[in-house]
This record gives sequence, structure tokens and C-alpha cells, in this order.
Amino acid sequence: LRGKGGPQDELSANHVLAERRRREKLNERFIILRSLVPFVTKMDKASILGDTIEYLKQLRRKIQDLETRNRQIESERSGGTVVVGPTEKKKVRIVEGGSGANRAKAVEVVEKEVVASVQVSIIESDALLEIECLHREGLLLDVMQMLRELRIEVIGVQSSLNNGVFVAELRAKVKENGGNGKKVSIVEVKRALNQLIPHNI
Repeated sequence: LRGKGGPQDELSANHVLAERRRREKLNERFIILRSLVPFVTKMDKASILGDTIEYLKQLRRKIQDLETRNRQIESERSGGTVVVGPTEKKKVRIVEGGSGANRAKAVEVVEKEVVASVQVSIIESDALLEIECLHREGLLLDVMQMLRELRIEVIGVQSSLNNGVFVAELRAKVKENGGNGKKVSIVEVKRALNQLIPHNI
């Protein structure tokens, strides 16, 4: 008879542990990939890869369009409104002055529009939550409290505040709800987050 904890058992346990770590790392990378693609039809890995390929093709077409448009703008050099980012516009206005030194001059005006955005990805027990909205005091604390109530354990947070715009990325583990084995869904998490964050258009 072979005693407990023999070399074979230890080797098998190490293999199981290594396989679990490999799966967790793979899931984490799929979550990161999912967060980079704005649309995903289904949450299985094959769909995420297929949608990522489609998204890269779209990006390539957009780059070609932008390069063409950039050449046209450089040839025209007519000024006007220039899109700087997804929520920021710059306008150049001509302000008429008086005579002499106070001639007409160009004044650059920056207008900002912030539209609240919530992205949630869950693969097995790994979750990634991305939030972008107007800042309010205590928002991150409220978000983490709400996640705790949904049986979601936050294991990492990256957040920034720039010109009143709050951006956060939270990595978390989704726990089972009591003894029924069920876990909170993506739709439920997004609904709860949208109720917390400030919305504006």
C-alpha cells in the first residue's frame, strides 16, 4: 500500500494548481481583450476572438479613411472645428478688435461634453468593470460598497480624475450568491452602476 502524500499525489496536485493558474491568466487576458472591443455579440471565448478580428478590420478601414481626410485637410488649411477626442472639441473663433494693435485675432475655445459610460465583462469568476463619468465626492466608495452587496470582491483598482472627469478600472472576483450557486449577471451589475454614477449629456 502506498502512503498518503506520495510523490505521485504531489505531482498531480501541482499539475492541477498549474492548470488552474493557467486558466485564470487566460480568462484575465480574455477580459482585457473584451474590454478593448466596444461590441461583443456573445461572452464565450470564440465569439470574443471573432469580434476582435472584425473590430481590427474596422480600425484598419478607419485609419485609411483618416489618412485620406488628413491629406485633404492639409491641402485645404481652412481652419474650423477640429475633433480632438471622443468628448472634446476645439473651435477657433475670430474676434474683431479695434484699430491699430487691437486687430482681429484667433481665440481658441475648448468645449467639453462628458457622457457617462459603464462597461462590465465577466468570464467565469473574473470580472472587469470600467467607468467613465463626471466626478462626485465619495463615488468610488459607493461603487465598492454596491459591489460588495452584489457578492463581487474587488481585488484591484486603477482610477484617475482629470478636469472633473472620473475614470476607473476595477478588477474583481464574482462569488456565488449564498448556497444556490448562482452569480450576479452582467446586466444586473451594469444596472446597479448606472444608478450610482452621475449622468449628463
